[in-house]
Amino acid sequence: MGVGRPGVVIPVYSVPPRCVLAVTDLSEPAGEAVGRAARLAARYGARLLVLYVAPPHVAPELVEFARLRLRSHLRRHAREVPAARGTVRTGRVAAVVPDEAGGEGADLLVLGARGRHRPGGTGLGGVAGSLVRTGEVPALVVRRPPGGAYRKVLLAVDESTASLAAARTGTGLTPGAERLLVHCVAVPGEHLLRMRGVPEGELERLRRTRTEQARPAAERIAADLAPRPARVLVAPGRPQDAVPRLAGSEGADLAVVGTGTRSAVGYAVLGSVAQHVVSEAPCDVLVVPGPGPGPGPGR
Repeated sequence: MGVGRPGVVIPVYSVPPRCVLAVTDLSEPAGEAVGRAARLAARYGARLLVLYVAPPHVAPELVEFARLRLRSHLRRHAREVPAARGTVRTGRVAAVVPDEAGGEGADLLVLGARGRHRPGGTGLGGVAGSLVRTGEVPALVVRRPPGGAYRKVLLAVDESTASLAAARTGTGLTPGAERLLVHCVAVPGEHLLRMRGVPEGELERLRRTRTEQARPAAERIAADLAPRPARVLVAPGRPQDAVPRLAGSEGADLAVVGTGTRSAVGYAVLGSVAQHVVSEAPCDVLVVPGPGPGPGPGR
């Protein structure tokens, strides 16, 4: 763990990862996530585990069939890591994955943004948000077919400890990439001001003022990263809207966001910004859990 502001602990995750856990439902989109996980594991010399979670109470013969399918899945999508290990477990995906990650000491979770639909909303695509929310390690949500190393990375930050931890993790995971640090700021109550008839020119003036006020903080965050991002962009607008849009317009192939503060039981509080970026960004997204709650009164 590292220390940021006085009294605030910034989580430090293993970068590069030593153990990568990829989750698959054996569909083609999930295979792309396995492929990306294999490339990362091969690049960093990490162990690669690939997990398929069968529905609860499934017949034993179907579990064995899943094992055969998983072996074929690995041969197709994880060729870069011949020693990759596949595991089939039964149960609820959202419960089994964190348990497997903790038991194996995984420090990076990789999953597809979508997958095969499973009745009841338990398919990989339907629970991606839950896996990200309950995970205790960074989660890479893969939306594009895996290629080479990430070339352009968008680091979405605010002035929180969580976003600083995310930016540091994203920077460490993408050596050699061009990195753009983005800090989005909105005019408080802009929607209400517009409804009250405030002219667009006045709103634009307020936006410029807000971005100018926010730039020193963004530059301080950039200076705290090594290597320093190639560019620092302070953009007007709500971050949950602006970050996915900028990821597209800037041609990023990876966006990095923090989840927010972790709860007392160890789960991340997946804030609206992270939720929107995971759902709307046109590129892969790395979601990094933020710090845990501070000590309570009297401690």
